[in-house]
Amino acid sequence: MYPEAVPWLLVMLAAFTAHAGGLDPRPRAADYPLQAALEAGTLAAEYHGRAFESQAGRFFTQDFLVVEVALFPSDRPAEFAPSHFRLRLNGRPPELLPVTAGTVALALRNPDQYERRQQVVAGGGVGGGQVIFGRPRPVERFPGDPEARIPTPGGSRQVPPGEEAAAAAETAERFGLARVEAPRSGAAGLIYFHWRGKHAKLKKIELLYDGPAGRAVLRLR
Repeated sequence: MYPEAVPWLLVMLAAFTAHAGGLDPRPRAADYPLQAALEAGTLAAEYHGRAFESQAGRFFTQDFLVVEVALFPSDRPAEFAPSHFRLRLNGRPPELLPVTAGTVALALRNPDQYERRQQVVAGGGVGGGQVIFGRPRPVERFPGDPEARIPTPGGSRQVPPGEEAAAAAETAERFGLARVEAPRSGAAGLIYFHWRGKHAKLKKIELLYDGPAGRAVLRLR
């Protein structure tokens, strides 16, 4: 390899890493609500139901269950991917397999393509203010109706429906767990499971992990 090519390769690798997706892992596995000891590390998780919210963005969907997962290898880096997980609901089969972050993003961008229109709520900081997504828009009863005006307290602004859907989709895709080599400092991301039933009927939710670091079952609910 030519020496002058090395800097360019490093730049390309950095760019790929920056767009690999996922979340920054918390400092320790103990910083997550749930942990499980593995043969070669620790698995951590937090169940978010049908939504996710952070300072960087948020989204809500009625058709997917969202789980934040993190892996902290104990010795050397270990592969970490959505395919290592399954979800078991109410202790009964079939177990759900993860769907890709791109699938969730597509659903958020194009809710009309699904049998039931998804009500999407997304948000994020913009210029020090708050962005409000997904609220129903009042209809004017007559021109200039003051009750039809949408309040924007604290420097907030109302976002058009197309923009709100795009923001929700971008957040879901960006935070989705990608196949990575988790270092000892940890790797994290969101995994998604397609499920349209009533959330209130889920009395028991179990996350099953089977990957290079070992096996574990985490009771999410």
